Amino acid sequence: MLNLINKLGDGFNHADKQLLSMASDMVAIAIGNARLHTRTVTLMDERQRLNRYAVQTERLATVGRLTASLAHEINNPVAVIQGNIDVIRTFLGKQAADISTELNLIDQQVLRIDAIVGKLLQFARPSEFGTFEETSNLGQIVKDSLVLVNHVILKDGIEIVCDITECPDVKISSGELQQVVVNLIMNSLQAMTGQGVLTISSHPCDRNGIAGASIIVADTGTGIPPDKIKTVFDPFYTTKLGDGTGLGLSISQTLIQTAGGLITVRNLSPVGAAFTVWLPV
Repeated sequence: MLNLINKLGDGFNHADKQLLSMASDMVAIAIGNARLHTRTVTLMDERQRLNRYAVQTERLATVGRLTASLAHEINNPVAVIQGNIDVIRTFLGKQAADISTELNLIDQQVLRIDAIVGKLLQFARPSEFGTFEETSNLGQIVKDSLVLVNHVILKDGIEIVCDITECPDVKISSGELQQVVVNLIMNSLQAMTGQGVLTISSHPCDRNGIAGASIIVADTGTGIPPDKIKTVFDPFYTTKLGDGTGLGLSISQTLIQTAGGLITVRNLSPVGAAFTVWLPV
């Protein structure tokens, strides 16, 4: 009987060891499956990110080609207009003085068109206009950006307040920073739906012990829903369904981060939102 009990005990011990071994194997398999699942999810996320980046790049390239083509097409008739104004002055001679005001007005508008076309080309092909140092003056960027969007501002009757403090140049190409500022201004104008105050300011600003400068674009629009404020920089996020790609803020954040900076956003009280672009000097 004792031998039988011992054999049963040995059998139970062996069975326990087998169960423990099987349990250990199952745990190992479960952990492996979990890791495989995590890896698969990570790879899928990375693939989606790369796909989104490819879409962004292609759309930007298309916009650049179209904008550059449009700018060149505008240059041709403008050159004809200016040439004919010169012919009129020559033909009229002294009599041109009688309509000098009108002729000078045409000259001014032709120069304005030239300036806008130049900014469009810089906006579409920033690499062709960039300098070796790849630095930008914040005050000049704000002025150039307002030239591009002035027609929208005048049409909507938006009040503009500029508070530009002299800042050291920041580390980013002028074309890329202008693209960001124009996008932020256009977003603010759309948020105000035809009335309000757009405030653009710049000032020196250190961040985490690094010398830098900031541009702040603030509006008196509808603001951003609190539950969406952390996702406004996500690709394809938009509040304008059917009107816009939702890529503007994502691309802007990418450009600024690549230059070592950061864009942040906050809601204002009682209304509106403010986007702050910080860049190292």
